[in-house]
Amino acid sequence: MKAENRCCDVLATAQPRAPGAMDPADAAAATEPAAMPRRDLLLELRRYIVVGGLAFVVDWAVLRLGIGLGARYLLATALGFVAGLLLNYALSVTWVWRGTRATAWRDFAVFTLIGIGGLLLTEGLMRLAVETGGLAAPVAKPPIAGLVLLWNFGLRRIFVFFR
Repeated sequence: MKAENRCCDVLATAQPRAPGAMDPADAAAATEPAAMPRRDLLLELRRYIVVGGLAFVVDWAVLRLGIGLGARYLLATALGFVAGLLLNYALSVTWVWRGTRATAWRDFAVFTLIGIGGLLLTEGLMRLAVETGGLAAPVAKPPIAGLVLLWNFGLRRIFVFFR
């Protein structure tokens, strides 16, 4: 009975709106993603660059450790990729895009698929730069890593954290 009274009270105090007019709260929610200040996007990008750097260090360290322990380089590469990916996801959820609801297995799967896409893009660009362009791999890697970082940031932001 009390719930009915509250509902009726709300309806009785509601202000009439013109036909087709949107509730102000709904209008604010509808424009929220588009109204994101540019500085917030830049802060996210800066944080993502830090996270990507840390993930790269973990990836590289696991690669070196694996090879040092006698693992084949392809296995060590895969293990490093997985370690870096896990750190990247954990820090993206807790620091880059704080407060996100992207914590379900589906979100992690999409995050991972984007990472695998970035890995394939890296491999393709590296092959092109080294075999066709004649660059040494260490010279080709940094600019390619920068491009792939932007690729991952954009796709993860759109498809995982702000879908």
